[in-house]
Amino acid sequence: MVMILLRQETVSASELAAQFEVTTRTIYRDVDALNLAGIPIYTTRGRNGGIGILPNYKVDKKLLTESDIGNLLVALGGVQSLIDTPAIRATVQKIQAMYQPEQRTALSVQHADWTGSEELKALAEQFSQAIQAHQLVSFTYSDRTGQGSTRQIEPYRLTYKGERWYIQGYSLERAAFRTFRLSRIKTVTFLATTFDPRPLPEEQLSWGGFDHPVMTEITLVADNVIRDVIVERFGRQAIRDETAEQFTATLELPQREATYRFLLSLGVHARVTGNDPFLVAFKQYTAMILTQYQ
Repeated sequence: MVMILLRQETVSASELAAQFEVTTRTIYRDVDALNLAGIPIYTTRGRNGGIGILPNYKVDKKLLTESDIGNLLVALGGVQSLIDTPAIRATVQKIQAMYQPEQRTALSVQHADWTGSEELKALAEQFSQAIQAHQLVSFTYSDRTGQGSTRQIEPYRLTYKGERWYIQGYSLERAAFRTFRLSRIKTVTFLATTFDPRPLPEEQLSWGGFDHPVMTEITLVADNVIRDVIVERFGRQAIRDETAEQFTATLELPQREATYRFLLSLGVHARVTGNDPFLVAFKQYTAMILTQYQ
């Protein structure tokens, strides 16, 4: 009923009764119950009378235009496609009750729907509930080097960054705050044990505080078929000397295995030029891959 009243100025008791398939007496009882719950619902008599919600309870239309509310729904829809918690669903439903679009929105946000993405979304929702409940979580974890460990943490913050989910929390084993990638978590148990939240060290948990690898500049000659990949990751300013078939790109990359894997993902459409230490190390890495198939 509240959603309907947020959407319209007033609605007659008979209309509401017909919509909910109850009597008008039941509608008036519900009005009394909602008033007791703190929702300011009023009734007016007469030909144009009906049931409504006091204007100051609704969002001021001068503050948020229909376009503003539509933009909020797009933004929340993007978040909801990543993590669909009861709180987010309730917020979306409330805003939808205030928004009756005259035309389709010109913007849509969608994320990858791989099987792994759905599994990680479900895990993120479980961590979100554990954060709200101040619930300890135990899991086995494989770090960037492949080393395994068992952790028990107080979860505090979920972060979605670079198409990856992370959980930030206080590790009881390390007696310090740590950040863990959800895709590196193997087995997980959400314990019944709760904890008293401790102050968050924002500087320690900020993404600027993570390790900064030594960067090296490389030159890449690539086919236009992968131009979009380079633009998405490094921007148009990285590209120069374009022809109908190829282009040259100057990139700054860390000299580590993740970079080698990225370059290999470009397949036969890109080639690192020069003869610097980076290229030597990259050739050694590709030679090691070849030995896996001999």
